[in-house]
Amino acid sequence: MLSRLWTLTRGHRRALGAALLLTLTAAAVGIGQPLAAKAVVEALTAHRPLLLPVTVLVVLLLAQALIGAVAVFLLERTGERFVLGMRTGLTSHLLRVRMAAFDRLRVGDLMARASTDVAVLREALTHVSVQIATNLCVALGSVAAMFVLDPVLMLLILGVLLACGLVIHRLSAEIGRSSTQVQTAVGAISAGLERALSALRTVRANRAEQREADRLDALARTAYDAALRGARLTAVIAPTAQLAINAAFVLVLLLGAARVDQGALSLGALVAMLLYATQLTGPVTELMEGVASVHRAKGAAERVQEVHELPTEDTTAPRSTSQPVHDAPSLEISDLRFGYDPDAPVLRGLSLTVPRNALVALVGPSGAGKSTTFALINRFYDPWSGTIRLDGRPADELGLHEWRSRIGWVEQDCPVLHGTLRDNLCYAAPDVTDDRLWEVLDLVNLTDKVNSLPAGLDTEVGERGARLSGGERQRIAIARAVLARPALLLLDEPTAHLDPANEAALTVNLHDLRKECAILVIAHRTSTIESADTIVTLTNGTTSATGPHADVLRTHPGFQHLSGQ
Repeated sequence: MLSRLWTLTRGHRRALGAALLLTLTAAAVGIGQPLAAKAVVEALTAHRPLLLPVTVLVVLLLAQALIGAVAVFLLERTGERFVLGMRTGLTSHLLRVRMAAFDRLRVGDLMARASTDVAVLREALTHVSVQIATNLCVALGSVAAMFVLDPVLMLLILGVLLACGLVIHRLSAEIGRSSTQVQTAVGAISAGLERALSALRTVRANRAEQREADRLDALARTAYDAALRGARLTAVIAPTAQLAINAAFVLVLLLGAARVDQGALSLGALVAMLLYATQLTGPVTELMEGVASVHRAKGAAERVQEVHELPTEDTTAPRSTSQPVHDAPSLEISDLRFGYDPDAPVLRGLSLTVPRNALVALVGPSGAGKSTTFALINRFYDPWSGTIRLDGRPADELGLHEWRSRIGWVEQDCPVLHGTLRDNLCYAAPDVTDDRLWEVLDLVNLTDKVNSLPAGLDTEVGERGARLSGGERQRIAIARAVLARPALLLLDEPTAHLDPANEAALTVNLHDLRKECAILVIAHRTSTIESADTIVTLTNGTTSATGPHADVLRTHPGFQHLSGQ
């Protein structure tokens, strides 16, 4: 566990070291204060001048306060930098994690790891780590000073403290286990809430509010029970440490007084011993609680580390410098095989070609592999075998960024991001000119809609585009893809949410789009299928028919049913 926590401090160790050094310096100054007080008492009893010992005591008090303030600021700044680095690192990593990993993880739980878990680690890796080291040094320094003053008395005190330490060590391990359960439960709550809120209209339409609330209540109860177990154990630590300190203080007071009476210990030394025993109260208590906090951070550290270990996409540019083949098709897929489960292939030797400036319709029953084909073209997954070529160049000759810059994709559910209409339209082409923007808005029949909005392109679209109709979201998604000037445009059922007028307009515009790029469209609507230059029919993950509409309609027995004709 400690090695994992130590790894997470990379980049902050120098600042933590400086804060630790300052804190230790302040602690060392504090350790000297009882000795200075001893000197004051002895000067008083011996009727010597008080100016020097009192001055030394005052200087030590002021120095500890000043150095401690600087140490606290440095520690707070380091903590905030740690949180900043952890959160930016986690979010950057998550945005690059392979899609296959997201298929088995929950988004809400990942969000909790980047927020709640990082906050837990902040305490453990900044405040607690320095406090443990400081309090340990203060405790050892006080013990050493007390040992010099009276070894016999100190050995008795040390026995009390060691017994206390053994008890708290066992309690801390149990606290660590409870904390792991709490963090896991909190992640489940975040995932469950994200699940419900992302489909809130579905939840309400199906009158499932109470069921979802009950599910979240059960998760919250699990977190509560685990936290309560940890709280019970934590509640024992401070009193146990306090009991040990009080016992040590009583030992110093009673046995020390006896030793003063016997002449084995001076009055000044007894005062110093009492001050050291009092001084041990804070460090020992905080030391024990700090150990418990480190155990609490164990679960958070494991969950954060799990995120960092998720495989990411390789975005490095390949060394190949080959140029596009000018007479090659825009897209060429050869003998593609792939499945999400090793025992359940989805594509079984798929082959298809999209010539330049052509419109190819991909038709097939549900589960035939159409959406999977688009996912592989976008390189969200790596195929088991087979090749995909853009402009005659295979995937291993193009980096992911360059590959995807040549492709525009309109998803079936047409996601719209929170922000303005302009933000969404220019998402893939942030530097697009206004002339080009309005040209594309005309193309997708959105000009009148934008002009009717009070804020025009700067109108907020709401969470997930809630202020837009399904057809408007679809046309925005098409415009967003076209604005990036892709060489290949992938359309997943682009007319699904369009009314007849906009569907007819889009069918005409698809012909115009072919002047700019090749188009591969997943289609079920007759208008889209009939407008295609070539139709590719998928059955059970492979091509069952290819050709113009009339030829496929005549030669493929099931095509009429697939196309709704």
